Amino acid sequence: MRIAVVGAYGAGKTTLITAATARLGLPAAHGTPMRDPAGSRPKPLEQTTEPELIQLVVRRHAERLLAEAAHPEGFLSDGSLLHEWIYATVRLAVGLHPGSDEDPQFVTADPESPYRRVLDHLGREFVQRALTAYDAFVHLPIEFPLSDDPPPVSEHFRTLADRLLLKTLHDTGIPVHTATGPLTSRLQTLSTLCTVER
Repeated sequence: MRIAVVGAYGAGKTTLITAATARLGLPAAHGTPMRDPAGSRPKPLEQTTEPELIQLVVRRHAERLLAEAAHPEGFLSDGSLLHEWIYATVRLAVGLHPGSDEDPQFVTADPESPYRRVLDHLGREFVQRALTAYDAFVHLPIEFPLSDDPPPVSEHFRTLADRLLLKTLHDTGIPVHTATGPLTSRLQTLSTLCTVER
């Protein structure tokens, strides 16, 4: 089983995967923290420039590919090959803290921005890879607010990122399973999926 557990920032992906790896016997696949772009002083993701952000997207994508390839018998991916692309696309379109009164239906690349056009084309490649990389996607909806103080992204940012993620998956026809509720309920949904798929 090759399962990608997806959702917006702070939706509980890492918590679920940590609990599931022991119960299901599947290893976790993920990359290093997305920060400190090469060739610059150390800095958090929130402070990166547009070209540095794209650099980090490519780095993390390569790390995911290697981490997942190391487990040909199956894995649980903390996010997916689409994860960083979704984050960067929303960030370049609306910023980390868009006002709650801004509610575009879809986040798309600005044709005037070369960085957003690059991300748009990277996204096409990442989607094609994701189509063959996973046996199933498990989506964790936003069910509780962030506990970070201060939060690195706004709740509106999380909503837009989640919307773009689901639209991208549905447009490709990839089956998406939803896991809701407390950790025990989410873990049961994931366990049931693994049993059925096997």
